[in-house]
Amino acid sequence: MGAGGKIAVGEIEAADYKDACRKLRAASLSPISAERADGGDAREPAKPDEGRAASGNLGGEKTALAFFKKLLQLSGSGGMPVGDALKSLAQRSLDKRTATLCRELYKELSEGRTLADALKRYPALFDPCITHLVEAGESTANLGFVFENIISYIEARRQLRRTIISALAYPVFLCVMASGVVLLFLFFMLPRIESMMSNIGAGENGPITLMKTIGSVLTTGVPVAAAAAILAIAAIKFMRKTPEGLLKTDAALLKIPVIGKIAADSDLCRFSTLASTLFASGVNTTETFRLAEKSVKNSLVRSRIQNFRIAVNDGAPISAALKKFGIIDSEDIDIVAVGERTGSLVSAFAEIGKSHTESLNRRIKFSTGALGGAALALAFALVLVFAVGIVLSILGLSHGLVAK
Repeated sequence: MGAGGKIAVGEIEAADYKDACRKLRAASLSPISAERADGGDAREPAKPDEGRAASGNLGGEKTALAFFKKLLQLSGSGGMPVGDALKSLAQRSLDKRTATLCRELYKELSEGRTLADALKRYPALFDPCITHLVEAGESTANLGFVFENIISYIEARRQLRRTIISALAYPVFLCVMASGVVLLFLFFMLPRIESMMSNIGAGENGPITLMKTIGSVLTTGVPVAAAAAILAIAAIKFMRKTPEGLLKTDAALLKIPVIGKIAADSDLCRFSTLASTLFASGVNTTETFRLAEKSVKNSLVRSRIQNFRIAVNDGAPISAALKKFGIIDSEDIDIVAVGERTGSLVSAFAEIGKSHTESLNRRIKFSTGALGGAALALAFALVLVFAVGIVLSILGLSHGLVAK
């Protein structure tokens, strides 16, 4: 409705209902009712197109990485429009998954959608951090720079995953082998040893008694513990369906030793890196923090960042707002304060993102190392106990036979 009470009907492109209302008010119009282009309620976020998101089994990070590298080569460095680049890749790419993805995205762009909106229909390939970066790149006409940052982001994430897997592979292998030896002894060798010792009247030794206790724990305690774990996971998932439960479980997660720090570092790393990239792309402060906020997964951290963003929009200094809501530590706040005074927020948030990335890598390396060491120690202890038990049992049998 216009200022004179005249009712107008039309279409407007916006990220969500609030964004549409903001744009209408900027045009001196008051919204009465609205609906999405797909006919759904405008107040509810549009859901990804599940049919297209699952079409052709497009793969995971490997496909996404190859897609952005080829798109950067054609659109970023080559200067080709994104639509033409997608059409060319759909026709010429030798990788079937990349060709299928480009063909689907080209259809989306042909229907009038932006590249960011098209990517949001494939959540298995492109997480919110990637789509927000693309959205910022489109709004500032700086997609080449954004594509480079996305490639670096995906490669760093893949490298971190490979590091974790390689660190845990050997300890897990040893634990599996040790578990196999334990089960073989408990359920095959131990009953025979007990029978032979009973026949000759020999008593049980300490390791044999310990092994029997371990066997009873494995046969009774493990199923009970597994059932309790399943019930606990189901209860947590049920709690997380409500905003209050989601906030409580995320707050509890941050208090868990080591794991909480890893979760916090991960969120702050994404937030700071995305903010730095958006500032470098020419996005204004309000839009930068709005998009960066969406990359945060922990609801408690995200609520703090939301309050911080509101305070900044009301005129508070960025460093003071960050300190007020306890989002980052004092050293990071000093870096932001210097960046505000010198007008170098890009480098300030980039440095914070780098420091939290290094902290995240150190914590993960320590955790995997500690877990691997504990697994090796447990495997060694079990094998040692069973080896001693076997030796003592054989000696007991020998003494019993000699006595007879």
